[in-house]
Amino acid sequence: MMPPMNIDVELARAADVLPPRAVCDVSMAAVQSNVRRLSGALARNAELWAVVKANAYGHDVTRVAETVVGAGARRLCVATLSEALQLRRSGMRVPILVMGPLDHASIERARSADVDVTILSPAMVHAVAHSAANQGVRPLRVHLKVDTGMGRWGVPLDDAPVALETLHATAGVDVVGLMTHFATADIADDGGFFDTQLRRFTDLVATVRSRGMSIIAHAANSAATLRTPDAHFDAVRCGVAIYGLSPTQASADTDGLIPAMSLRSHVGDIRHLEPGESVGYGRGFIADAACRVALVPMGYADGVRRALSGCGEALIRGSRLPYVGTVSMDHLSLMIPDDMDIAVGDVVTIIGRDGDEVVSAENHAAWAGTINYEVTCGIAGEPRLQRRYDDDR
Repeated sequence: MMPPMNIDVELARAADVLPPRAVCDVSMAAVQSNVRRLSGALARNAELWAVVKANAYGHDVTRVAETVVGAGARRLCVATLSEALQLRRSGMRVPILVMGPLDHASIERARSADVDVTILSPAMVHAVAHSAANQGVRPLRVHLKVDTGMGRWGVPLDDAPVALETLHATAGVDVVGLMTHFATADIADDGGFFDTQLRRFTDLVATVRSRGMSIIAHAANSAATLRTPDAHFDAVRCGVAIYGLSPTQASADTDGLIPAMSLRSHVGDIRHLEPGESVGYGRGFIADAACRVALVPMGYADGVRRALSGCGEALIRGSRLPYVGTVSMDHLSLMIPDDMDIAVGDVVTIIGRDGDEVVSAENHAAWAGTINYEVTCGIAGEPRLQRRYDDDR
């Protein structure tokens, strides 16, 4: 009779011997370099605020937060209160700004957690002004967002001075900032709309300050930060560029950025196809001549988008190999050139560098008809992918 198996021991033993099916490497040294590159380009002593929402764009929020603060970021920006509370629980004590909408209970929770709140609408101005009787030990720190043309969140431009005065006059409220967001900062030929928004916000800041109000003015995302110093004001809110991704979907090195994320798997098998044989769901690829196909154990559940079927490329031994057939949940296939020597176990670079060749998140975005933000935000975590960080080594 077999002795009972110790599950914990067996799992640990398996983890020691099984190679990872796929690996996501994230370089905190690259993140640090990007923060310093952006900080060094800021005008008028503007501060760099790091946007770390969506798990730091898929890069791991806790590690990124520690790195960017260590590299000089003065504030962290997130979309939700839950993201802010996660950072507080991890030990982050720097100022944190929640940029998304909050209800009354969440606003009071933010006050208790010493987290800044963005006022995004006239209704939020009213709610904050009429809930100040519930003021806690701390003042509620707020930033008023103004819609200068984004057509999304923000109080109307003409209402902003009165909204600021209302908030300033409310007991228990500390008005910290005045902010807006650009709709076309990443589009060079935008018909002058970026300049229009920038002029509107610049004029508003001048009006507010002429009335003796002291606020931190901030407007620029990564694209606006790299586009013109005129958009820097007192602080910039950089997200995508911190991770070495181009806000204009160009090559990252155009802006002196270093991509922080790479994604790799391996050749799991090599299939020899005869004319008329196919590979994958729907027979998306049918061989018209004898050929070899590399099978890679990685798919759309790992973040390799199904839209790359038949149009993406990956790297093996420094060469670019095209995707063939349909990318499935756990698998993709690559066409092997006739003259290429390849073996089971060879490294497959999905995103990253191999020799002189690079496949970037921007490449993935172009093939999939999306943007690099969505590419990295969609990369899976443990246990599907082994995550590795250079600050662990």
